[in-house]
Amino acid sequence: MVPEVVLKLVEELKEKLPISQICQCLGIPRSTYYRWKKNEQGEETKGKKWIARKVGEQCRKHKFRYGYRKITALLNQTMHI
Repeated sequence: MVPEVVLKLVEELKEKLPISQICQCLGIPRSTYYRWKKNEQGEETKGKKWIARKVGEQCRKHKFRYGYRKITALLNQTMHI
């Protein structure tokens, strides 16, 4: 299941049905829905995911030969992070 789709669907249906019932029909735990909702609202999480993606790209680019200091230096040099 794609979290964005579930969140949108629950937002549309929560006026008519309880959230727990919607989640049950979708086959996801209610706690998962609330975690996805919290993560969607947190801009800080998106920033962390973006940085983690960039770190992963640099690691793959250099075939995992560089340590965290070198990767940090590369990110600072190229992207001013």
